[in-house]
Amino acid sequence: MVEEQEKSVVNSVLVNQNKEDLINMILELTEEFPDLEKRLLFKFSPDKDEIPAAKKLVQEYITSAKRKGFIDWRHIGQALKGADLTLQKAQEKLNAGDTQNAVLLSLTVLSPVVKMLQHADDSDGSAGSVINWALAITGKAVSASLKLLSDKESKKLFEVILKESQKAVYDDWSDWRYDLLRICTYYTHLHELRKKLEKQLDILLDKSGTSWNAKYDLKEVKLLQLEIIQKCDGLDATKKFIYENIRYSEFRKRAIALEIELKDYKKVIQLCSDGEIADKEYRGLVHDWKEYRYQAYELIGDTEAQKHLAMELLFTNEFKYYQKLKELYAASEWEKVLRNIVEEFGKQKYPPSAYVSILIQEDLKSELLRYCQNNKMVITEYYPYLIKDYLNEVNDVFIQYIHQSADEATDRKKYRKVCALIKTYKKACGTIQSHHLITELREKHKRRPAFLEELERIR
Repeated sequence: MVEEQEKSVVNSVLVNQNKEDLINMILELTEEFPDLEKRLLFKFSPDKDEIPAAKKLVQEYITSAKRKGFIDWRHIGQALKGADLTLQKAQEKLNAGDTQNAVLLSLTVLSPVVKMLQHADDSDGSAGSVINWALAITGKAVSASLKLLSDKESKKLFEVILKESQKAVYDDWSDWRYDLLRICTYYTHLHELRKKLEKQLDILLDKSGTSWNAKYDLKEVKLLQLEIIQKCDGLDATKKFIYENIRYSEFRKRAIALEIELKDYKKVIQLCSDGEIADKEYRGLVHDWKEYRYQAYELIGDTEAQKHLAMELLFTNEFKYYQKLKELYAASEWEKVLRNIVEEFGKQKYPPSAYVSILIQEDLKSELLRYCQNNKMVITEYYPYLIKDYLNEVNDVFIQYIHQSADEATDRKKYRKVCALIKTYKKACGTIQSHHLITELREKHKRRPAFLEELERIR
């Protein structure tokens, strides 16, 4: 609010000045602040000069931020000022419908900033954010331009973007190259441009076999080829290409989505089962295939298969399948099923969080107490569920846990953690009990003055 009022005051002062005085004042400021001169010259550069001016501005700021050839994290913001100003202008062009210049300005940012990463500490991700911003503007501008530009104008933009993607600077940053090529797929409705893009993808396919990340590069190129087919060749061709590349998990997921859309749920189940075998070394993928398979069982109403798979997923710590499982059984059956689930989890040395969630939901307090007795550190979290029925037992677990923590504490930081536990204990079991415990600790650890000081603060 104060800032807006200040702007209003400044605005009213400037409005009442004559043009010559304002020009002189700005000239004086540019002498005092050279950075302001750069910004003004770029901001008001004629359209025909703005691309060369943008390139110069981006590079000047990068160069000025270097210290002995390197840009440390403190100077990354300064290095990116030219890129920020250029992208602000590109966004303004896009908003005004000047899609061509929005693309050209965005592209001037990309390779200089990507190149900068080779000699900069971008630990906070600022440079990556700028690159992604430039790519986002480029993509939006190209999408918007399709209805505005002639085929000839579209061809020019396509050529510029394709040329940018071919620069060697992207060899070590291939994701951004693929982003540029993905933008190029917007133009594949033009036969000539589709052929050019496909030729470039073929070149990348040949190169991928020798790259350090060959499997990833091959998959990304295949996904780009798929995008072209989807845009241009229809469902049959798309489906054929997906199944030809089913060994890639992304293609398998697309095949599953396609078969769900076509309501071929048996095919979905087969794809998932095959995926579980093919990707057995990758737990995350196996889990994905099981979740898709479960969806298929739901869609075809296979209750028995749902029960079996929901149980399997529950024991991988997927608590969301507990409620699904419960809904699959009649009330008369559920008590026995629940007892078996709890017993099975109880046999595990370290039961997962899903087990505790079940105990809480089903109000199985004796089992929850046993869990806390075996895993004393969790008493601070679960005592509210137990304190009413098991006050003495909860008190015992707290005392054992705090004594153990105090015995293991070796510095003031750890002593404070013990004192924090005592505060929780006091909240759970009362002031009298906590005072008794503090007295015991003071006597037991009387040769630890730092610990005694911390205990004194919570009496």
